[in-house]
Amino acid sequence: MKPREPDTVCPNPRCGKMFEEPLLLRDLSKNPAERYYVCPHCIIKLDDFAVEHQEKASHVSVKHPKELKEKNSSPCTHYVGYLKTVPKGGPVPDGCLTCPELLRCMFKK
Repeated sequence: MKPREPDTVCPNPRCGKMFEEPLLLRDLSKNPAERYYVCPHCIIKLDDFAVEHQEKASHVSVKHPKELKEKNSSPCTHYVGYLKTVPKGGPVPDGCLTCPELLRCMFKK
């Protein structure tokens, strides 16, 4: 049986709650992503806990939607605007649910 670690008190004066293990938060808004421990109650950053393995963000190439649209022809077997003509509660073809033009098709005027 694993010995129980002593409880940690949150350093935030508004929180001050005790917890056994902090949460490991990954901040994906930063590039590279940052990882640090936080209080599980108030999510304040805890400087006392070190992150053992820093995650290195790999560079991922991003294709802009315009480039994707030019390369991929629409897989739609109907036409853009078809879903606007389907009666409310009517059957929607399975292919339409995964079509990249779904929203345009539903609201095309």
